Amino acid sequence: MYDEIFCYTDSDFTIAYKNGKAGLVDVNTGKPVTEFVYDIMENNLPRCADGYKDSKMFEDEFDFFFAMHAGICQDYCTMSKNYKWGLLNKNGQVVFDFKYKYPIQLLDIFRYISGYYIVKQDGYEGVIDKNSNIILEPVFDHIMDDKYYWSCEKDNLFGLADINGKMVVDIKYNSICVSSTTRPCFIAEKEAKFGLITLNDEIISDFIYDSLISENDGEFYLADLNGKYGVINYEGKIVLDFKYDYISACTNKNNKVAFLATYKNKKELLNENGERLWS
Repeated sequence: MYDEIFCYTDSDFTIAYKNGKAGLVDVNTGKPVTEFVYDIMENNLPRCADGYKDSKMFEDEFDFFFAMHAGICQDYCTMSKNYKWGLLNKNGQVVFDFKYKYPIQLLDIFRYISGYYIVKQDGYEGVIDKNSNIILEPVFDHIMDDKYYWSCEKDNLFGLADINGKMVVDIKYNSICVSSTTRPCFIAEKEAKFGLITLNDEIISDFIYDSLISENDGEFYLADLNGKYGVINYEGKIVLDFKYDYISACTNKNNKVAFLATYKNKKELLNENGERLWS
């Protein structure tokens, strides 16, 4: 009946080709869910690479790579029609009309944020919700979801917007990342030095560290200061002095943190007060 049928996992629909066009098929009955009117569907791309890689649908290698890896979901399917991208749900209904120049990126899989979609127009990225409401205008070079925030890049600088699209950290840092799901702390980079900032862009810890690594959901930070390692907490206070050759963090099953510190070729296990745990 079909020219090609594609494998499926934990899904009530899959993609089939008929007379060179793609459509959705109910895997339980084999009956079409949609008409076969689509140029290409995201799930199809790996098998159609040779035929579509050089077409006008993809302007560069990145667009093609992105389309191959974005938009796979049990409930939705990124697809295209007349060389414009849109979104279908599992019932074959059009969720987003076919007006986007680039494939729509679904964030419902392996993500903290669901129900939002990164779209690209005229080379710039923005965010829309499931009702096509604009959350972030498409004015950014790149957007990534970072836990419960949007990491926004513009002219090689970064800032953060909250889930509703309000900018909470201005775009002025060389890099920024969410370091905790429970504390409003962010690791930011400025001129190759790292520090901690708050949601209101207030400085918790000055930009003096060569590296900062969050531990125990942002309760502590392993820090490198001029080649020596120490630990600060989420308030920016020094927990372990900067005298160690290297420090790594350990946690027990109760999320109690200890620090394995190397000092003068010997290793010690210390608590957050700098006290030895093992004599």
